[in-house]
Amino acid sequence: MFLLDVFQKQTKGRTLYEWFEQVILGIIVLIMSCVIVYSLFLASITLFEDLVSDIGSMQTSALKDTFGLFLTVIILVEFNHSIVLAIRQRSGAIQVRIVVLITIIVLARKLVLLDYTTATMETLLGLGGLALSLGGLYWLISNGEQRRRAPDSIVQ
Repeated sequence: MFLLDVFQKQTKGRTLYEWFEQVILGIIVLIMSCVIVYSLFLASITLFEDLVSDIGSMQTSALKDTFGLFLTVIILVEFNHSIVLAIRQRSGAIQVRIVVLITIIVLARKLVLLDYTTATMETLLGLGGLALSLGGLYWLISNGEQRRRAPDSIVQ
C-alpha cells in the first residue's frame, strides 16, 4: 500500500501523458526488480557451486564468469535506480547522461572480463575507441549541464 500512496501523491496535477509515463516506468521498475532478484539468485547458485567444487581446481574462467554475473547484477541495480530516480524527480524519461554512464559501466565490465590473450588487435582498438568516445560524450553532456546551471558571469 505504501507504493500506491506514493504513486497517488505523485500523480496529482499531472497531464494524462505524464501519468501514463509514470505508470510505464513503475511497471519497468517491477520487471527490472524481478530480473535483479533472478540474476542475483543465479549468481549465488553459481558462486555456491564454484565454492563446493574443489577450490584448488577453480580456473580463472570460472572466477571471471562468476565475477561477471555479479557485475551484471550491479549494472541492473544501477539501471533500476536510475528509473526510480526519474520517477521520484518527476523528470519523465530517463536522462541521456544516465544512459551513457550505464553504457560506460557495461563497457568497463566487458574490459574487466575480456580474455586479452585471445583478443585481436582490432577488438582492443575498437573497445579503446568506444571507451574514448563514450568518455568524451559523457564529458560533453556533463559540461553542457554545468554551463546551463551556471549563471552568466560574462557581462557583454
